[in-house]
Amino acid sequence: MEFLKRKTWLLVSVLLWGIIPLFALPKIIYPISSLILPGTGELLLGHNTRGATLMGADLVNIYVLIATDREIEMQKENYMQFAELYAGVPYGMPNDHYQAVQDYPNSDYYNNIQEMMARNYYLVYNYDPNAYTEYIAANTYQGNEEWNWQSEEKWQEYKHIRKRYQTVKMNNQLALGLLLLNRCVSVIDSSILSKNKHGELYFAPLPANGAMLNYQIEF
Repeated sequence: MEFLKRKTWLLVSVLLWGIIPLFALPKIIYPISSLILPGTGELLLGHNTRGATLMGADLVNIYVLIATDREIEMQKENYMQFAELYAGVPYGMPNDHYQAVQDYPNSDYYNNIQEMMARNYYLVYNYDPNAYTEYIAANTYQGNEEWNWQSEEKWQEYKHIRKRYQTVKMNNQLALGLLLLNRCVSVIDSSILSKNKHGELYFAPLPANGAMLNYQIEF
């Protein structure tokens, strides 16, 4: 019984999808439909190939977006755990901290660079010891923020993990951009097609007192 219901619903859906383009829908319906799901506006207008292409591209982009969302979280967890295990970085630090861990072998190396720049600016060129102290406190890593890689190999391995994470994140942003672009294209396309569409619904007489429903489209 359940199979029969599903089969009946599928048949009704297919029939409705074929009938809807025969009726004069408000023109605003087509771009709105395309905004929700690209390609549907074209399908409603009877442009099945264009509609199917846009819809297929959107489904692929949705799949990529979902897949990369999951991959981002997995790669993020990987580099956080790796940094905690091999460099002593507390789990869950801000992203800029993990970027510094990627760029420098240890916090002392990073701090020395900051201190050298601050000394030249605040103590040599502009003598301001208080500003120097404030800068050092705000721009160096102390206490549980410190790190030190166990080896060069582990540091390089961490860089590879971070680069994988950054690549997946870029792919995720690209998929999101393509989703938005595909909607813009479909909205514009369906709007143009709906403006160029002119049709007339009429009955034609048939022999034996019959009648046939016709719909004529002109472009």
